[in-house]
Amino acid sequence: MTSGTSRGPEHEDESRPGPPRPAADRDPADRVGPAGPVRPSDPVSRADRVRRGYLLVSGLDYFADMLLTVTSVLLLQSLGMGSGAVFALIAAVWIVEGVSEIPTGILADLLGRRASVAISFVLRAVGYSALFFSGSVYVAAAGVLLSALGGTFASGALEAWAVDETGTKDPRGLDRLFAQGKIAENAGLVLGTLTGAALGTLDLALPQIVAGLTCALAAVLSLRLMTGRPGPGDHPAPDRSPALEPDRSPAPDRPLAPGRREAFAPRLRESFGEVMTGTRLTLRGDKVLIALIVAAALLWLFRGIPGVQWTVVYEGLVGGNLLVLGAMRSVGSLLEIPLLGWTLSLQKRRASARRTIIVTASTAGALALVCAAAVQEPALSIVCYVCFTTAFGLCMPGVRAAMNERIDSGHRATVLSVASLFNSLFTGGGLILTGLAVGDLGSTALAWPLAATGFGIAGLWVASLAVRPGTAPTTSTSGSTGPQEVRAP
Repeated sequence: MTSGTSRGPEHEDESRPGPPRPAADRDPADRVGPAGPVRPSDPVSRADRVRRGYLLVSGLDYFADMLLTVTSVLLLQSLGMGSGAVFALIAAVWIVEGVSEIPTGILADLLGRRASVAISFVLRAVGYSALFFSGSVYVAAAGVLLSALGGTFASGALEAWAVDETGTKDPRGLDRLFAQGKIAENAGLVLGTLTGAALGTLDLALPQIVAGLTCALAAVLSLRLMTGRPGPGDHPAPDRSPALEPDRSPAPDRPLAPGRREAFAPRLRESFGEVMTGTRLTLRGDKVLIALIVAAALLWLFRGIPGVQWTVVYEGLVGGNLLVLGAMRSVGSLLEIPLLGWTLSLQKRRASARRTIIVTASTAGALALVCAAAVQEPALSIVCYVCFTTAFGLCMPGVRAAMNERIDSGHRATVLSVASLFNSLFTGGGLILTGLAVGDLGSTALAWPLAATGFGIAGLWVASLAVRPGTAPTTSTSGSTGPQEVRAP
């Protein structure tokens, strides 16, 4: 494990005068052999340390969040929140996350990924713990919103750090890194869900403090594990003495130096302007991409409506057994893993399989949600709801792939952030309207059939747009930037 600084003994300047260090005190990388300095394992060991740190922090991230998935809505209800207030608060969470996505992403670029991830965990630690130490509805609402804001600081920063610091450029290496990351996330998801459900049987507020402590631990670990390579300013010009040349530019994972703080606001405005310009140029003229973003946002909305109600609906059906609810939430995520592997192999054999998968999954998911609301048998209703959540998970890889195929690489992160903004605003607005229409959180008679209908229609719309390259003829369209070749849906 490395120290919390971004520079370790391997970056010390050996050109400075001073007595030589004893051999026992030297870093192993500094030892000299017959052919010169011996550094046989430094790159490998560093990549391994980064990978282990990435997997550990990713697992803790999911563990902390999923501790609350079974108990959070039940806790808000126990504090006296009505159905409309719960819908409104969760809608506010989506809106806060969406509106904050781009500004906090810019701050992450300016402050450094390491600091951004640590800030995220600290804010969530405070927000989660607030619901344990206070029974006030207002404190609970403030804690939930603070946690939502904290989550946006870490959006993409941890993954970007892992890729950059391991120096992985081979696609197979990236696949391996993120496959291991997915395993760590799923492990955190299942363990967090079941642990939170078990703690909730003792006290609904108990998972909150455990989640807060987990985030505090993750903040400390992220500062220690997310060490970075030297930034551009750490390498002096060839004709300058390292001892005399100051560091004039901050490294990617170091905060701004005190002398540069006055330039923070102008840099923030400049970065935000670049984000808006890049988004406008990318979206201009590509109507298919815009339609994909809107259709995907509708999928998120119609997934989010039953996602608010499910714990209240099924708590009564399972006799208040939170462990059953936790297992129910975990099964869907576990089922996705082999099914996604099967869909991937299917798409390798048939290029047109993406559309088939999205149509099948969205249709099956819509029917499953209708059945979950209509059937009276608890076990059958639970199975249907698990099928619905799994169907959503099977739709999303194809949707993301279709978007990425149409986005210029120079603006990819920006446009995907805009897509996340659409998801959040659509879901937040839809949940507010649902809260006004639904009088009881446990009532599915109106909300779930409407959500199922919308989910099925949105899935068919997405499928008509998510065509892989080479599987459809091209038609010439004209936009504000001139004629472009756009594949016909």
